[in-house]
Amino acid sequence: MHFNIKTLLIALVAVPAALGTINGKCSSGNGVCVKTSDCTKAGGTYVDNKCPNDPKNVKCCNKTKCVTSDGLTGTCKFTSDCNGTSYSGVCPGGKNFKCCVTSNKKTNNNNNNKKTKVTADKVIKYAKNFIGNPYVWGGNSLTKGCDCSGFVKLIFKKFGIELPRVSADQSNAGTKVTNNIDKAKAGDLLFYCTDGKVTHVTLYEGNYKIVHAANSKRGIVEDNIKNSSYYKKPCKIRRIL
Repeated sequence: MHFNIKTLLIALVAVPAALGTINGKCSSGNGVCVKTSDCTKAGGTYVDNKCPNDPKNVKCCNKTKCVTSDGLTGTCKFTSDCNGTSYSGVCPGGKNFKCCVTSNKKTNNNNNNKKTKVTADKVIKYAKNFIGNPYVWGGNSLTKGCDCSGFVKLIFKKFGIELPRVSADQSNAGTKVTNNIDKAKAGDLLFYCTDGKVTHVTLYEGNYKIVHAANSKRGIVEDNIKNSSYYKKPCKIRRIL
């Protein structure tokens, strides 16, 4: 009987942990349930009694203003509640709680005149200047090396358009296009998935051609997607321009 009672006590103590909602939604509002230390470290503020099943050091954390590494301002929200673009790395909580930004474009308050219109032709022409340069995983240089998402980010940044850094986040930028290559227009971003997850992004030139940072062996290249069963079947298409 002693063994059974001990086992029962252990089981009862373990139950609250199983019911925990760390990194889950608070019972109300836009917050996330995290440790108070993580909330404070991320610049958030926490309130009581909205994460009842968690330990005492877990509270509902809110961060009403977040600023991305590119200087864009948003609000920390769950990606399912974001009507804009979600950016990683600036909010507390798990991978589904990110900085929600409703605009991908920076404004220039020092210039009251309208900027020259950004066209797909200009973007593509600029991108093709870097064909032949190296691919570097995590790289952020169009000349010394970059990866696929770094490439498109840097290309659009040249024209004052800010995109998230990683391809998974970029796949939510701009507006959705019917997932059919014949519906794509020059300047669109074509995304490719592995096991349902976005793993690659390319810039569509039109006429079934793409320019992208392919891999470490090929570098930045131009491809005809008609010659590839993989590239002619993107899993997502987003229109940025």
